[in-house]
Amino acid sequence: MSEVAAGAKDWSLFDLEVPAAGRIEYPLHIGVWEAAEPSVLTMDVHQGMEIGFVLQGKMERHYEDLTFAASPGDIHLCSAWEPHGWRVAEPNTVSVVFIFLAAVMDDEAMRGVPWLSFFTTPPGQRPRTTSAEMRQEILTLGQIIRREAVGKPRGWMAVVRLFLFYLVLIVNRYWEHPEAPGPRRPVPASSFARVMPAVTLVHDNPERDIGVAKAAAACDLHRSRFGSIFRETMGVSFTQFRRRARLARVAHLLITTDLPTEAIAEKTGFVDGSHLHRTFVQYYRCTPGHYRAQHRR
Repeated sequence: MSEVAAGAKDWSLFDLEVPAAGRIEYPLHIGVWEAAEPSVLTMDVHQGMEIGFVLQGKMERHYEDLTFAASPGDIHLCSAWEPHGWRVAEPNTVSVVFIFLAAVMDDEAMRGVPWLSFFTTPPGQRPRTTSAEMRQEILTLGQIIRREAVGKPRGWMAVVRLFLFYLVLIVNRYWEHPEAPGPRRPVPASSFARVMPAVTLVHDNPERDIGVAKAAAACDLHRSRFGSIFRETMGVSFTQFRRRARLARVAHLLITTDLPTEAIAEKTGFVDGSHLHRTFVQYYRCTPGHYRAQHRR
């Protein structure tokens, strides 16, 4: 989140920024981002879940297979380690963003549906602002969050954390969960702990092509059971997640080093620079060179 952190007037609940590698050190981050001018498309990926909304102006939100315009009161959600992007489309745009680890919300269920379902459904099926009443609730809440986060009165951190819960409750109040065919088993947020050894294995060994069998063994799960739990919890297969994680490492090296693409490909498990280039464009919608130049600027 280095681009957001650099442009934000305030980006903190417990620290000032999310590290460029995408990992977050604290359970919850809150950002109130004020952009004076329109911007180019910026792509990102990070460890925490993300929920946010436009408070003023207009933005574009980008996912792997979905793009939509966001006006005041429009919300967006992003799952952990999911590539996503945004573009400020109007001057003087203000947005509010929460990034948090699953432990912040625990296993809270709303109308019998664990909150994790909001994030692990495909982007096109996730909650969106669907009524004037919902939009007004979000905007009213956003003004309070902005005042607390910018002014930092006594107890503001506790207040903002409560507002994360409140925002999720608003989302749940208006969202009609898409029913999948066949029986659906709700996945609790505690499932993150079961697949976390595989997640850690991938991120600690970016140059290795970790196989499903090895990842399942790290979680002490049978391969088929591991695959099922991982997809339900992370919203993507382990193979897709592994690709995302390697690309996050590529993005980090592009920003923090002067290494050429071939050297980065070697460090992150890609066949060669051409393979890295094709995959990076597919997920980040720009070339590695453009990404490096944009983020450094």
